[in-house]
Amino acid sequence: MKASKIILIVLLLIVVAVAGGLYYLFSNLDSLVESGIEKVGTDVTKTQVDVDRVHIELLKGRGEIYGLSIANPPGYSSDNLFQFSEVALQIEPASVRSDVIVLNEVLIDGVTLNAEHDGATGTNVQEILDNVRSQFADGEPKPEAEPQGQTKQLRFMIEKLSFTNTQMSVISPSFKNRTVTLEGINQSNIGSREEGLTPQELALAIVKPLMDKAQDRLEDELRDRAIEEATKAIEDKVSESDKKALDGLKSMFSDDK
Repeated sequence: MKASKIILIVLLLIVVAVAGGLYYLFSNLDSLVESGIEKVGTDVTKTQVDVDRVHIELLKGRGEIYGLSIANPPGYSSDNLFQFSEVALQIEPASVRSDVIVLNEVLIDGVTLNAEHDGATGTNVQEILDNVRSQFADGEPKPEAEPQGQTKQLRFMIEKLSFTNTQMSVISPSFKNRTVTLEGINQSNIGSREEGLTPQELALAIVKPLMDKAQDRLEDELRDRAIEEATKAIEDKVSESDKKALDGLKSMFSDDK
C-alpha cells in the first residue's frame, strides 16, 4: 500500500475519532453539565445539590438550568435551603474553544430560600456559609493543584451576574413564620478572560453573595421580631394611663422639628 494512501487512512481515522468524540460530547453535554453542577455544588456547600434539568445550546450561545436546589444541613425542618426556578446562561460561543469559557450573562430568577433559626444562636444559612468560608484562605479561594496526567481544567468568567425575584421564608420556633423579599444582586466581571476561575471558585463566587445577603436579612428579621414581641409583652402589661403616656412620648419624639 502506498504511503500516501496510508496517510489518508490515518487522517480519516483521526477525523472519525474526533467526530465521534465531539458527537459524544454534544449529545451528552446536558447530562455532563448537570452532573458537574451537582458534584461541584455539593463539594462547595457540603450538602446535597440537585438539578432537575439542563439544556445547553452552544451554537446559539445560550443555556438553561432548571430546578437547582441546595439541601438543608441535618436538623432543620425544611428539605431545602435554596431552590432556583431557572438559571439562564448567555455563553460567548467563540470562548468555548479557549482555556477560559466566558459567560456573558448569568440570570438566576425566582430563588426561594428557607432561612431557619434553630431556636438558639444557629441558622441553616450560617451553617452553609461557614462551609463555604472554610474553603477560603485569607479571604480568597484556596488554590487547587492541576490534576497530573489529565487535561488542563476548564476555567470560567462571568461578565454579568444577577439574582432577581428572591423570596425568603423566615422560620423560627420563637416567632410566627414570615416571608420577605430580598433586594436583587448584581455583579460584574467575576474572574478574568485571561485567568478565569475554576468550577469550584466560580460556584463560591456565585453562592456566597446570596448567602451573605440572606444571613444579614435573617439577623435583621430575628432582631426586629424580638423587639416587636418584647414591646407587645410590655404594652400588654401596662395600664391604660401608662399606654397614653407612652403614646404621648412617641408622638413627641416623632414630631417634625
